[in-house]
Amino acid sequence: MAMSSFFDYPSDDDQAVGQDDLIFLPNWPESRWKKLLVYTTTIRFAPGDILIKSGDQNKSFFIITEGELEVVLPANRNQKNDRKITREAGSVIGEQAFIDGKPRSATVKASSAGSALKLSEVGFDEISAREPEIARELLMDIARLLSIKLRHANDHIYRITK
Repeated sequence: MAMSSFFDYPSDDDQAVGQDDLIFLPNWPESRWKKLLVYTTTIRFAPGDILIKSGDQNKSFFIITEGELEVVLPANRNQKNDRKITREAGSVIGEQAFIDGKPRSATVKASSAGSALKLSEVGFDEISAREPEIARELLMDIARLLSIKLRHANDHIYRITK
């Protein structure tokens, strides 16, 4: 048995959240997407457009359908610069405020042209009343994504405090 592999600990790259892990409802059939589209609004964006501003009070969330967005997390007293995380088509943004109703924790701006589906609180209430199974699937997948992000944040905290 090679002992070196026993002591090979995961690197930061191994712990990184991949874009594929963050695809929203990756196995949903087209029929479900068609039903969801009725309750969403398509938002088009150009490079530099701000879709979400830190501190805003809004419970909508967005499903990126085309392009790339940059999540800008404000620097804290231990950091020199803001942290930036890229989200691509298939990912969701704004799901934290959608769930907890608190002000937005980050600013999201477009790094390319693209589009997103916006599901507002009213839209979610309507789909919940008319298509409860779809609403349940939406919530369960948002919970899955938040769990992945929380695990990643916990790993990051562990690495910087050990």
